[in-house]
Amino acid sequence: MVVFLWYVYLFAAGVKLLWWLLFRITLSKKTPSPTTTSSSEGISIVVCAHSNCKGLQKLVPLLLKQDYPLFELIVVNDRSKDDTEPWLQMQAGFDNRLNVISITQTPENWNGKKYALQQGLKKAQYPIIALTDSDCTPRSNQWLQHVSLGFQDPKVNIFLGYSPYEYQTGILNSLIRTETLFTAFQYLSLAKINMAYMGVGRNLGYRKSFIEKHLDHFPFQNHMGGDDDLLINTLSTQNDTYTSLHVDSFIESEAPKMWSSWWQQKRRHLSAGQKYKFSTQCILASFWFSSLGFWISFLALCLFTSAFATILVIHSLLLVTGIIVISPIYRIFQERRALIVLPIWDFLYIASSSVIGISTYWIKNKRWS
Repeated sequence: MVVFLWYVYLFAAGVKLLWWLLFRITLSKKTPSPTTTSSSEGISIVVCAHSNCKGLQKLVPLLLKQDYPLFELIVVNDRSKDDTEPWLQMQAGFDNRLNVISITQTPENWNGKKYALQQGLKKAQYPIIALTDSDCTPRSNQWLQHVSLGFQDPKVNIFLGYSPYEYQTGILNSLIRTETLFTAFQYLSLAKINMAYMGVGRNLGYRKSFIEKHLDHFPFQNHMGGDDDLLINTLSTQNDTYTSLHVDSFIESEAPKMWSSWWQQKRRHLSAGQKYKFSTQCILASFWFSSLGFWISFLALCLFTSAFATILVIHSLLLVTGIIVISPIYRIFQERRALIVLPIWDFLYIASSSVIGISTYWIKNKRWS
């Protein structure tokens, strides 16, 4: 029994370190800054909003101040019950680059957010589309420059950016930012080796000619999650993506402040993952099983072997090695403070993901309705 646990532990540790080495190799090089206007092509920014006037009041002015010569901002007001509609109409009167789409009813067999997104994408007039959410803020006025930079390559159809959550004190915020960071490590590193499988709708871009072919038959139009990841997992050819890791391309978002809100958000993401391609599920399962096996076998060895000091020393050495391997990535992602307590959050991340993932099989998600 103990010998078997040692084999499991060392194998899981090896796979886990290989994943972290992949992150280091693929993500350690920063994205270059645009020196001039990256592209003469216009960009349509699409934002879907549902009763979030406060968020739009912060976001819309920042988007309209983007340092880019030709763009429009489309805000889809999806059945909001606050002051979103009158405020947007007033702002549209001040700036003709702002276009407002108002939705009063969602058709049957459509998820509300996906229908709002479809309507916004149809309205876009420019060849490049940039997406973000109403509770987000770009970290700089150079975001559109970085989005356009990726589409200089004619084979690129998808822009993938990083969207961290803002820093706040507390356990929940630390766990959310760790989960977001690990997710970004996975989808951005795999995209770097032509294995793109998802993106985050808070910082995402499409070539219009690529996405408009699918608008009338929108993939997973009735599924709660996946307006970003399932779309890419279904439509991407895997080598048609551009990833940006420059800090000026980051889009920051307000983190959930309640455990229940985060729980529902995490469940939506994990339930969408159940509909990924089988090959994608296998690749991601290797990351999940290696992390889960690493911690479970370590705890089991602590319980069932008398060589407690030995396992503790080996475990500590493996964690220190992992931290050394992955530390440059934390600097690029502007998350240096999280590196100090990486072992704790690595354990909490895999434990919480496992519990929430299991729950998706018998509890249905609530809808944006």
